[in-house]
Amino acid sequence: MEQLEHPREEDWEERRLWFEGEQQRAASGGLSKVSEQAAALLIELQCVYCAGAWAASVLLAAAIVDAQSLYAGFPSDSLSEERNWLRGLRNGLLHEYRSAPALTIEDHWTKRDAWRRDAKRAVRLALANVYGVSGRKGERG
Repeated sequence: MEQLEHPREEDWEERRLWFEGEQQRAASGGLSKVSEQAAALLIELQCVYCAGAWAASVLLAAAIVDAQSLYAGFPSDSLSEERNWLRGLRNGLLHEYRSAPALTIEDHWTKRDAWRRDAKRAVRLALANVYGVSGRKGERG
């Protein structure tokens, strides 16, 4: 069971390089004023992302977006739609809907690829919020 074992070193490195590449791309426009909590949680996000903990990545990315959005005064920009998507996914994970849970035990085997795509999208959004990127719509997966 991949999700309960250490990821292979090659997988960790591939994920780390992807994350750092996305971070460099987001940071290329310079750094805006960053919430201390958002910056600290970003380190945690990289760790869980590299471990392949996709749902945890989504939750942490949502926490980062919330922290930075509050710090920045809830900006109205092209990322609003993406923030709404992430908030909905996060709410589904935090508040169980018994008739249709957002994540099931079976999903760890059957929907890992979909959760990985959502985790990547969430990471990109968290980075865009931290680095003040105006948004790159359509970049998913």
